[in-house]
Amino acid sequence: MKKIDEAMTGHIRYLFEVENLSARQIAGETGLTRHQVARALGGTTGVRKRPGIIAPFAGLIHTWYGAHPALKAIQVLDRLRTYGFTGGYTVVKVFTKPLRAKRKPRAFHELVFPPGQEAQVDWMVVKLPFGMVYGFVFLLSWSRYLFARFYPRFSMEFFLEGHLEAFREIGGVPRQIRYDNLKSVVLKRTPGGVVYNPRFADFAVHHGFSLYACTPGRANEKGRVERVIRDIGEDLIMINVFDDLKDLNEKLSRWRRERNDRIHRTTGKKPGEALKEEPLTPLPAVPAKPCVMKPAAVSTTGFVTLESNRYSVPTSYAGQKATLLLYPASIEVAVKEKTIATHRRSFDRGKTFEHPGHRESLLRMTPRFKARRILELMNRMDGALESFLKTAEEAGEDPFTLSHGLFVLLKTVSKATLVSACRQALQLNTCRLSYVRSLLMPSGYREQPVHPRDSRLLDIDYERRDLKDYDPLD
Repeated sequence: MKKIDEAMTGHIRYLFEVENLSARQIAGETGLTRHQVARALGGTTGVRKRPGIIAPFAGLIHTWYGAHPALKAIQVLDRLRTYGFTGGYTVVKVFTKPLRAKRKPRAFHELVFPPGQEAQVDWMVVKLPFGMVYGFVFLLSWSRYLFARFYPRFSMEFFLEGHLEAFREIGGVPRQIRYDNLKSVVLKRTPGGVVYNPRFADFAVHHGFSLYACTPGRANEKGRVERVIRDIGEDLIMINVFDDLKDLNEKLSRWRRERNDRIHRTTGKKPGEALKEEPLTPLPAVPAKPCVMKPAAVSTTGFVTLESNRYSVPTSYAGQKATLLLYPASIEVAVKEKTIATHRRSFDRGKTFEHPGHRESLLRMTPRFKARRILELMNRMDGALESFLKTAEEAGEDPFTLSHGLFVLLKTVSKATLVSACRQALQLNTCRLSYVRSLLMPSGYREQPVHPRDSRLLDIDYERRDLKDYDPLD
């Protein structure tokens, strides 16, 4: 009795669905029994199926596979498009599965690295109920010591921050780091070699490690970090519930501490102990900053926009060109290389973040407009301030006078300090400006000028040098 393989099954389906032969005719042509033919067709010989969308192209597809057995389904789909085929990839994939030649498993040489030589880095993407998160995974190839952390984005500033946190934790830098073809690392490949991202290449030079970009399609070249990513997904993500990004990173830290303290099946050592034997390059005296610069324009109302969020700057800079320095947790706004504003970075959408101190020009406006605008600013600055003002108004306080008083306090205390004082007033149900002032500036408070211990230092004088002593700028 003949044995039916995948190629024969595909041929039987072709004779039945395209050539419209009966099971008896197929059996006679192939030398099989009718029962074998029926089993190959899944018992569908009694009722003939309606020809599918791919049926008119079946003969053509068989011809292609006769000439090129290694064709991929997507390549067949591309060819069919030129013949007017309107079906999708799944139809082609299912139809061609029996025709596609099975690839023989490839064998690879095991990669061996000396201590301190290399680390492997890659991103992993996870979708959770609170949104998409991106895991930075860093693994020392010899000791198998693992560092990993999730971020809300995977752009360059987070990529740099991931490296810096990993370097700080392991206490140094490996001589080489291996990457997949991430855009943060590799811009493109040319016949002359790999073109690296200049921003990241500068970062590598500053920290003294070389870059290695894996060959496209060769996942084995960074198999160690790939296995770790799989383990994070299976052993942590799939069996836990996470409230937010902070909770995710806390549980990830505990998980990898346990992993780093467990004997590795290959090395026979605990990664945390083996890390001590890695001769890493010392960290530079001045670490690089994990930031990227982006041009921006200050609106006429004194805001810059980033990822649909608006951040305030002093109104005196309205209409000017600016540069945004994007850090993982904050943004700085600079005009002509001078930092004019700093904000906590938000990953929400469509929010406005306005610091009342950026609106000092309001004090020069008409009193009525000024009072309304200051009240609006203080309400928007923090939920605690909004609750404080509302509670005070219900108790009979004038919200305009109260908000102006809080606004003036911001000239001598920080926003965080003012918010903390208002929260304490809310807890005690004492929402009065006098109480907040007493917390921030107790009785007898006055600014203490700073004087050197040796008062003679105040009398030091020096002789100014004539500008003629210097070379001209041109």
